Amino acid sequence: MNDFDENIKQELAADGNPSGVEEEVYTPYPFDVEKISISNKKISLSNIIRRWDRGLIHAATLQRREDLWDIGRKSRLIESLMLRIPLPLFYAAETKDDQLFVVDGLQRLSAIKGYVSENKFKLEALEFLKEFEGKDFDKLPERMQIRINETELEFAIIGPDSPQEVQRNIFKRLNTGGLPLSEQEIRHALYFGHITELLEELAVTSEFKIAVDNSINDSRMAAQELILRFLSFSLMGVGEYRKDEEMDLFLSDAMRIINDLNKQKHINNNTGSFYGRNISTEDINLLKDKFILAMRRAFELFGKCAFRITTPTKYFLNNPRTPVNKSLFEAWSVLLSKMLEQDFEKLKSNKDVLFQKLDAEFANNILRLRNFISKDSLKVAGVKGRYSVLNGIIENVINEVN
Repeated sequence: MNDFDENIKQELAADGNPSGVEEEVYTPYPFDVEKISISNKKISLSNIIRRWDRGLIHAATLQRREDLWDIGRKSRLIESLMLRIPLPLFYAAETKDDQLFVVDGLQRLSAIKGYVSENKFKLEALEFLKEFEGKDFDKLPERMQIRINETELEFAIIGPDSPQEVQRNIFKRLNTGGLPLSEQEIRHALYFGHITELLEELAVTSEFKIAVDNSINDSRMAAQELILRFLSFSLMGVGEYRKDEEMDLFLSDAMRIINDLNKQKHINNNTGSFYGRNISTEDINLLKDKFILAMRRAFELFGKCAFRITTPTKYFLNNPRTPVNKSLFEAWSVLLSKMLEQDFEKLKSNKDVLFQKLDAEFANNILRLRNFISKDSLKVAGVKGRYSVLNGIIENVINEVN
């Protein structure tokens, strides 16, 4: 049963339905157009598969791929190749060592590779070449195999000299399956590595699923972005968020740092300052433990209303439950992960007072917290403000316990 407040706009999942996460308004600063470097390049399909097999093409596994592409649709894509129907552009970012990170077109590439070199399916539901239904690639006539392998795919390639924030901004303008790429899908493709494995691992933990009441559709990585926000602020600290509307850059920096396990010199792109010592495997394991602890504590405190504007008090009075709020998830998870056990027990024992104080903040747009988690959520004042307000509420509640 969907008991969400329909008046609050949510991000969309891969199927176009609400994801269960409240939409956050993002207004990036304009970038220098002179820094854009894009070139078009045609690459044969056989060359693409060969380079992919050799690790020179990276295509991060977007979960929505499996949700949207059934065998019939994959088969008709192969049919298009046999009919010599040109495919839409593929978009990729190129590194200085000639590796390609595919951001748009992954569903098509995966379907083609799955048929041509991995024998994952046989053709079905074709429109024109019905004589080839039921055949895998090896059973196609040789002329059709050659035609497919010699197909030239056209790529729009963003050059390695384009700053990564420019790359991400360009990719945000793309449409995939009628839905714009989400910011986390873009980051996932550009920073595929240790961090994407970590996010995928934490997103399927029972503690996380219970804390969000199994209400988040992660097909477009809405859940993974929430977890990344916890990791980023736990790793770098609130003080390193120093520029309005730069959450995307802040999260991207965290992904780069975690990918560079055991390497030193992690630079904040906003300030040029260093984040300090290198990040080790032990640090990552500690972050995992803290995340699990935060999820358990969030559920113990708020039950089905964790990370939402709706508190249990309001929910029990039949108020519609709001979607998960990104800022509340980030702040509460970080604060709960750091809290001493005796302080958490005091907070839990007096949670009715906690709900009253939160309800007072949420009920009035004039009060600070409501703004800090909505219209000002990506501003420096909003980020620092929500931690300050929640910390103040926590301290007041704990001090009221005898």
